[in-house]
Amino acid sequence: MIEKFIEFNEKRGRALTERYVLHMFNVFSPTQVKRRLGHKQPKVCRYCGKDESSTTFREESHAIPIFLGNKTIIDEMECDQCNHHFGDHLENSFAAYTHPHRPFQRIRGRNGIPKYKARDLEVSAVDQSNLVICVGGEGGIDVLEVEGKNQLRFQVVRQPYYPTAIHKMLIKMALAMMPDDDHRLFDYLKPWLLSKDHKPGLSGSVPVIEWGISGGVNPNKITCIVAKVRDAFKDSTYRYQFIFQYGNFQYQLVIPLPEECGQQKDFVYAPVFLHDEQFRLFGPSDYQEKHFDSPDRVHGEELSILLQYSDRSSEGSEAKAAD
Repeated sequence: MIEKFIEFNEKRGRALTERYVLHMFNVFSPTQVKRRLGHKQPKVCRYCGKDESSTTFREESHAIPIFLGNKTIIDEMECDQCNHHFGDHLENSFAAYTHPHRPFQRIRGRNGIPKYKARDLEVSAVDQSNLVICVGGEGGIDVLEVEGKNQLRFQVVRQPYYPTAIHKMLIKMALAMMPDDDHRLFDYLKPWLLSKDHKPGLSGSVPVIEWGISGGVNPNKITCIVAKVRDAFKDSTYRYQFIFQYGNFQYQLVIPLPEECGQQKDFVYAPVFLHDEQFRLFGPSDYQEKHFDSPDRVHGEELSILLQYSDRSSEGSEAKAAD
C-alpha cells in the first residue's frame, strides 16, 4: 500500500512538472534571511494600486500569515491599509480554521505556539517537541488513549470562520508571490479580495484540495509554489495553480483567469512535497475536496485529531510528540 502511494505520488510530480513551470518559495527557519518581495521597486500596492502619495508602506507585510510561522517572506508591495484589511477580514478566519491543529503541530506564531482550550481540555507546548495536555473529568488523559498504540485521539472544535475568507486568503498569498507581469493578469480578483463581505467570487472554479499529512514534520517549514502552465498545455489546462504546505497540511487551488471561469479544463494534481521516507514511516497521506464558497459563518465545526507520542511523563500530563 505504501509503495503504491509513493509510486502514485511520483507520477503526480512528473505530471505537474511536465505541464507547469514551478516558482518555489521555502521557509526552513524563522531566523533565516528575509526575502523581500518587490524590494527596491517603486512603492505601488499590488492590491489597491495606490502609491506613496496616497497611502503608506511603513509596516512589515507578511506574504504568508505570521501565525503560520512566516517571519521571513515579506511583501514590500502591500500597503498598510491593505495589510490591515487582510488581517481583519481574511487572516482572522484562516487563523480560526487552522487554530485547533497549530498547538498540536507546534507552529510558532508572532507570540509563540498557541494553546488550545476547551471545557475539559487544554493543550500547550513546552517547546516544539513537548506538549502539556490537561484533561478534566473522570479518567483524565487515559480516556484519550488509542488501545495498543502510543496515540491519543482528541475531539476538538474550530473557532467560527467564513469559508470564502479562507479562499480569499489562499488567492492573496498566490498573488503576492507572482511576478509583476503575472499578478496583473488577475486584477479582476483584487476588488473581491478587498471587499469586506464574504460573497463567493470565483464562479465555476475547482475545489481546493486539502491534504492531511501523517507523522512528524518540521513545524518551521513552509513551502509555497506558484505553478504556471507551459505553452504547450495552456489551451487544455488551467494556466495558474497555487500549492501551499505548512505543518501537516498542503493546499492546492486553481487561480482562474477571467476567460477560464466556468470552463472545464484539465486539473493536474500536485504530489505531496515530502520525502518518500515520510510515508514509509507514518503511512500515506489523504486529501479532501474543500468548497470554500459559502458566505455564511461556520460555527462549532468538530474535528478529530490523532496525536502519536514517543514518551509520556509519569504523571501522564506531558507528552513528547511524534506527530
